[in-house]
Amino acid sequence: MNLMAREGTPSDIPGWHALHRSLGIPYSKAEWPALPEMWHDLLSSGRLKLFLVEDRITRGTACIVSCCAAMFVTDDFCSALKSGASPFLGVQLVRRYLSNELPVLTRSEIARRNARDGLNLILCFEGPERGTLSGEHYLPLREKREEAFHLAMSGYQVKEFLINPIGELAYEETIDAGARLRCDFFHPDRESDQSSRDHLRSRLVGLTRKEAEAHPGSQLAGLFNYTPPRFHFSRSEQTLLQHALTGETCQDLAASLALSPWTVKKRWHTIYERVTAADGELLPGPIHNGPRGHLRGAERRRRLLNYLRQHPEELRPSSSSRSLQENNPVNPVNPV
Repeated sequence: MNLMAREGTPSDIPGWHALHRSLGIPYSKAEWPALPEMWHDLLSSGRLKLFLVEDRITRGTACIVSCCAAMFVTDDFCSALKSGASPFLGVQLVRRYLSNELPVLTRSEIARRNARDGLNLILCFEGPERGTLSGEHYLPLREKREEAFHLAMSGYQVKEFLINPIGELAYEETIDAGARLRCDFFHPDRESDQSSRDHLRSRLVGLTRKEAEAHPGSQLAGLFNYTPPRFHFSRSEQTLLQHALTGETCQDLAASLALSPWTVKKRWHTIYERVTAADGELLPGPIHNGPRGHLRGAERRRRLLNYLRQHPEELRPSSSSRSLQENNPVNPVNPV
């Protein structure tokens, strides 16, 4: 196997749906077809992060072997989860989606709570390929899953983390990583109970910031590391920087963001000005004239992107008034 971790996009939904279905979670006939629709809505609006691992060579083409979704939800929903009302988190979410009561935060809500007391993070809709869950492939897969999770979720101020592992191996993995059992849905007196079957045994586990601080050596404790952003980029600036981190050139950025080359150049200039105003030593000064001017520009970009890889909080929803206006414009217009 040759594994690669990355964030998912709407184009990954068919493969994600097939993997998630392999777990055998008891969705109803109405709920199964609603899942891709819900996922697309949430991904497209920035309310869901999909992180996945794909195998690049085993089957001759890229194939998703593991995936999971991350969302930020309300305090009330977290309380309901911990009350033990239902054994399957994904089933609860799709039912609330169908009844127009989805408890997932919007981007602007994420921005506000991220700057205040923090966010409730849930992981669900996982989809491991069973053939990679044991033997020689398991440790490489686990490493790449952790890498994908880090790429998607670092930089947020998390106050509580909840996940609904299905099956014994998934449960043991989360406990080994530092999570605590919140609710066990196993009922030995109910032979027909879906959650009592070994491969479907469902539990709710989680971790709070306070628990992570008391046991800082656990793997999941790192999820609660948070540094407030310094630069407060606008949403459009964050989007450009996120694309640049994938290796896109200025020409690529203009094409993928539907901008003119002049607008891309102007946006970079604004970004550099903002960074320099907050940290005058992070970037080299510009050279406006001469044959080496483009080399200095490339060095500024290299240094900034290296900083952002270590400080992903700069690319998360911001609570600055300018960013919130971008997220919720009073008179929306089409983007330039």
